[in-house]
Amino acid sequence: MKISLATNFDNNLIDKIKKYPVYEVYGKLKHDYIGGGRPDNTLSNVDKEKFENHVKKIREAGIRFNYLLNGSCLANVEQDPNWQYRFKEFLIYLKNVGVNALTITNPYILMFVKKYFKDDFKVRISTFACIDSYTKAKYWEDLGADYLCVDFVKINRDFKTLKYIVKNLKKSQIEILVTNSCLKNCPMIYTHTNGLSHASNQDKNGKLYEDWSLLYCQERELENIEEYIKSPWVRPEDIKYYEDIGIEHFKITERGFPTDELVKRVKAYVDRKYDGNLLDLIQGHGVVASKNLNLEKRQLSNRKEIYKEIKRVRGLGRTRDCERHIYIDNNKLDNFIKFFVDNKCTGNCNSCGYCNMIAQKVIYKNEEVCSYLQELYNKYDNLKM
Repeated sequence: MKISLATNFDNNLIDKIKKYPVYEVYGKLKHDYIGGGRPDNTLSNVDKEKFENHVKKIREAGIRFNYLLNGSCLANVEQDPNWQYRFKEFLIYLKNVGVNALTITNPYILMFVKKYFKDDFKVRISTFACIDSYTKAKYWEDLGADYLCVDFVKINRDFKTLKYIVKNLKKSQIEILVTNSCLKNCPMIYTHTNGLSHASNQDKNGKLYEDWSLLYCQERELENIEEYIKSPWVRPEDIKYYEDIGIEHFKITERGFPTDELVKRVKAYVDRKYDGNLLDLIQGHGVVASKNLNLEKRQLSNRKEIYKEIKRVRGLGRTRDCERHIYIDNNKLDNFIKFFVDNKCTGNCNSCGYCNMIAQKVIYKNEEVCSYLQELYNKYDNLKM
């Protein structure tokens, strides 16, 4: 097992993960020339001095630092010679600081890096590139990519496809994003990744960004709890099935989490065991809770207030003020993955019912919180346009 872990730029994190098989940590400045997978209005500011000191400490620990250049849309500015000059200077800065790996989504950017920096950086292709077949994986390998984080919303549980890709690639290594609760085959994936990219790009205005794509997914899961089971996360207990087909690289999020929560995730996957609410491992928000968790329903008059209230209840970019709306009993999911390992999943959810059956057995709803959230999502939908 080789873990690529998000960093929150707390130097204490490095000391706490040294004993685990974390070969790489990844992160980025709050905003830069390319943007990434989190809007900058939800991230704490990291100045260059703090960034440089953190990278130095990581490298001294014998761990690689992977800088995220994974924005999926640059509005064609990458073809502007003036922008290219500034971007090249930024890459020189990253190299001098000690960054020795990059995560990229845009093929143009990959070719740019390979032309001017050869093998100075190991290159990982972001899951934003939506690699869901051997053909796509081969294209990126031919362009010089070292690691490919596959399309988690499509093929994380497609063992037949994953096995074929691993077997037939010559150099590139496959990576699986394990801690994510997005919808399976999410219709928002391209819209969402593009929106996030612009919301963390220094040349764009990310202050106005509302993560309505995320709210769409949250509402869908709330209305259909089987979506939580269909969601292509990977339990710590099920890592072995991926290793059996030759995958050894696993990615753990979340950049906005406190150090103890990041360490908890690493420990769970290294131990291959977690007792508790699976949601605490697979969601990118809500793990940090206030001391007094009481559901306080509020009178709201406009869209901004409703959006802010959803964030308060769910713990989006802030502490969570209410109990978790659902509990997924991880201990009851033993052998769940075998259905997919044995290639029994046809993708025809309407005629199957497997995930719905599992959901009824392992998910417990806090009806009061769920009801309030549904009310908030409905109000937000009515006012977001």
